[in-house]
Amino acid sequence: MNHRHVSAALVAASAAALLATACGSAGAAPREGAGHAAAATTWKPCHLPAGRHFLKLDSAKNVKGKAVVRVTPQACKVNTRNDEDVVYTPSGAVRSLGFAPGASVEVLRETTSVKVAPTWLANHKLANSPYFFYHVNAKGQITALSEIYHP
Repeated sequence: MNHRHVSAALVAASAAALLATACGSAGAAPREGAGHAAAATTWKPCHLPAGRHFLKLDSAKNVKGKAVVRVTPQACKVNTRNDEDVVYTPSGAVRSLGFAPGASVEVLRETTSVKVAPTWLANHKLANSPYFFYHVNAKGQITALSEIYHP
């Protein structure tokens, strides 16, 4: 995800506060503008269907013809006023996962989802972001992996 959105929002809030302080009335408190801008942004957790989770794909490699990915589980929150403003944070330890036979893997080419073999991940660079949602079976193998589109 682009943390540029969050950084840009903080810069804009700081600039607004500075402008309000410089141009505001003599009785205005310096932090009123910043407090109002910060209160305007509220966040809510991202939701997925039951059994699906978020992850950051750290790396992928093929071991004896089978794909293995190194991932970091993620928590996600979205700005309630701008659903393109999404922030991911690690929610667990880095771990390696393999794929179940017949696993579904979808990556993005521009804004279109394309199905690929799990082994494809090891030799290709993702065009969008390293964030995916996934589902695992009872054996801890990935059965479905889908790249998340972020503008």
